[in-house]
Amino acid sequence: MPVFFLYFSGYLDLRSVIQLEAIYYISVVLLEVPSGYFSDVVGRKKTLLISAIFLFCACIFYLLANSFFTFVLGQICFAGWMAFKSGTNTVFHYESLKALNRDNEYGDREALISKWGMWAAAIAALIGGALATFDLSFAYWLTLLGAIIAVATALQFKEPSSAEKENEMAYSVGQQIKTTVAYLKLKPLGWLFTYLILLYILAHVPYEFYQPYLKLLENKGVLMDIKAPFISGLLYALAMFIGAFAAGRSMKLQRRFGLKALLIFSMLLMLLVVGMLGSVLHASMVLIILLRSVPNSLIKAPTNNIITPLIASGQRATFHSMISLVSRLAFFASLFALSLLVPKDSLNDWSTLSRLFLVCAGFGLVLFIPLKFGMSKQIDE
Repeated sequence: MPVFFLYFSGYLDLRSVIQLEAIYYISVVLLEVPSGYFSDVVGRKKTLLISAIFLFCACIFYLLANSFFTFVLGQICFAGWMAFKSGTNTVFHYESLKALNRDNEYGDREALISKWGMWAAAIAALIGGALATFDLSFAYWLTLLGAIIAVATALQFKEPSSAEKENEMAYSVGQQIKTTVAYLKLKPLGWLFTYLILLYILAHVPYEFYQPYLKLLENKGVLMDIKAPFISGLLYALAMFIGAFAAGRSMKLQRRFGLKALLIFSMLLMLLVVGMLGSVLHASMVLIILLRSVPNSLIKAPTNNIITPLIASGQRATFHSMISLVSRLAFFASLFALSLLVPKDSLNDWSTLSRLFLVCAGFGLVLFIPLKFGMSKQIDE
């Protein structure tokens, strides 16, 4: 993750790299609901196994890539990995706990999973970023090894039994989608759905563009001769460590300050990060980059703790997939629109990158203002 933009840029121009990311997001969109439906009907274990196999295939395509088309194949497989695990992982967790009559632990255990998942990502980023200073492909070889381990792990899973599973097989895809969409009328699911989409878009702006930002700093000679891949891996890791700290305390913070305060703080912090990165090209902004994981970390477990129990077993994975689908579709549209702001054959330059950040910050602020005013009607503490 910390070097993908740099890796793609070694073969393609800036516009093509942004288009590759747009292809990834539209691919996830096309796979999201089918994968959620597959999970609800066929089972959690098979879905997670297919996800791991997709990651394996993605790494092979990336390592063999010598053209835009080969990278496209890698992006589609990477999208398959993300789509098939998205939603199913948290549903698998909840239903496993429910089968053990321990579902009351779900929120706090989701926070714990987020914490340790970020610790693992941080360690991986440190190793991958360091090795990528010698050759960017080394990070992809390590990811390939991780994919093999993921396949082996998924094979050991046990499908959770759930007394709630009643008529999943009776629904066609169309009826499944209709039933799932109807949940948006349930308070506060519709509001949270919209909030999570906006936060997803904003959170992925620094994720997509902080690597070229670091490359510009490297070109300015302010990174003390340290290569961008190593700094990128280090920042990714530190951001994950900080995010892990926030995730581990997210449920405690919700109980202390309330969900409304947590959601408002997270969104405003995300807007600050995007706006600051677009305003200043300076080495001190690495401190701002470190905060990019905090907003999602703070709200992930609390929102999952509200959403998952409200959805019936037969639609749980589909509902979570629907959130991911619309979020990625919205970000795909955003990336496509942003690519139009980049001159053809443009390489990495500050004026273009700054414009991309600031447009996103302004867009996010304009959308959040009416969303914030509707919060009190939707969320009861």
